[in-house]
Amino acid sequence: MSAMFANGEDREGWKQYGVTPWTVADVARTALAWGGQGRHRADLDTLLRLCNLNAQLVDEDRRFSAGGDAEEQSQEFIDAAQEQLARMLSRIFFEQFPGQRSVLAGVARSVLLFGSAAEFPADFSPRVMTSGWFERITDGIPFDDYIEAIFLFSVLAQKDSGLVPLDVLDAPGLRELSEVFALDAARRVFTEHLLTTVADFKKINRAWQGPLPTSQKKFAFNPLTNRPFVEGVAPEAVAPWTQAVIQKALPPSIYFLPPTGLRNAFASDLGPVFQHYTGRQLDLIDGERDVLPEVRYKSDGNPIDSCDWFLDLPDVLVLIECKARQPIESLRVGGDDWMGSIEDSIGKGIFQLNRSNRHIDLINKRLPGIDTSKPRVGIVVTLEPFYLNQNWLIRERMTEQAEYPIGVLSIGELEQLVLIDAVQLGRALLEASAQAHDNVMLLNPALTEAEGRENPLLIDTWDSLRVFRAIERLADDLGLPPGDS
Repeated sequence: MSAMFANGEDREGWKQYGVTPWTVADVARTALAWGGQGRHRADLDTLLRLCNLNAQLVDEDRRFSAGGDAEEQSQEFIDAAQEQLARMLSRIFFEQFPGQRSVLAGVARSVLLFGSAAEFPADFSPRVMTSGWFERITDGIPFDDYIEAIFLFSVLAQKDSGLVPLDVLDAPGLRELSEVFALDAARRVFTEHLLTTVADFKKINRAWQGPLPTSQKKFAFNPLTNRPFVEGVAPEAVAPWTQAVIQKALPPSIYFLPPTGLRNAFASDLGPVFQHYTGRQLDLIDGERDVLPEVRYKSDGNPIDSCDWFLDLPDVLVLIECKARQPIESLRVGGDDWMGSIEDSIGKGIFQLNRSNRHIDLINKRLPGIDTSKPRVGIVVTLEPFYLNQNWLIRERMTEQAEYPIGVLSIGELEQLVLIDAVQLGRALLEASAQAHDNVMLLNPALTEAEGRENPLLIDTWDSLRVFRAIERLADDLGLPPGDS
């Protein structure tokens, strides 16, 4: 079933039973966490029943259901009800939306940030991401080999309903891959980074779900995200949630590969790398525009860094701040401190955009190339999506912070926005500015204009990976139509 979803099949008939990629993922988690010898063997009817039950799980806290008495019309009651609704929406968005992201864009972005296509700022002084950093944390596996191996096992899992034998790389149909791809590295990626046992899964799942209240357990981190293949439940290793295999090649999984003791330093390195990558995307905008980097200026004698980028378009000056901070687990499950990563990431980005806007004349002295006479808007670009354009309750909290029209985009959305030419983009941003509510811009209409266009930086990076082309040549031997590769 999950292999069907991973292949891109979308059978509307299944949805009436609650069968979706996210319900299948949680049913798989529950079966592994609580199943054991002698339990009822799964069949299609059981899966349909469990997915249907999973889809009906609701927040058990119903204190703020709509009512009519005076207490339930108080401002305190309304605020508490909105808080609960915002948490529930956050859980739903982080459960359902990640599986809808573009695999091509995500894999290519990984290579552009961390692999053979990565570029670092000229003055970059990394603490972790020095030359050969990935090989050091993986004991010798090059980054591109790691990504290509994950892609290969994702294809194989889709082909055989999630089943992948441990000796699959010895099959005659895959020998040709050895000409362009390190099969020994692929074996290590499988056993060291993709494979787990039922006992280890249970232990890790307890660590994530155990401390949470009942209403949040369903949305807790699923260990299959990190180790999608399980041995010991079938004659061959099986990926119960097949979509999770390729997610190991996407940036969110790469962030957590460094050992715990190195993660803060790695996150510090990631900030300027992401900022530089954002500039590479801005450079794709066609037409009359200038892309200018941050500068250091002085205010009352104190040195201050401006926002990260200035995009000078024909009709508008865009101030851009990049934030690499990840959504925390509490945001994904709607915990008590669920707003923490939004305030630390987007909130700080808005603060910096406000300051650069107020100091624009001081900045202009150091950066005379920007036209300060134009209308100005700000954009916070996040490395991972926070889904603010979908969650109006979170956007309402931004209204107290933004001093001029400001929007929030994930880098995936920016990769689409830059495909609009400079004139169109300027007009779209001015329109969004005019329609902004309390200085909060919604950029969905501008993104709609870019639908159907391909980002050349992402496409070229995807095409540069050797194993992708090799798998396409081997499609018949793998039992796949060429389009699936």
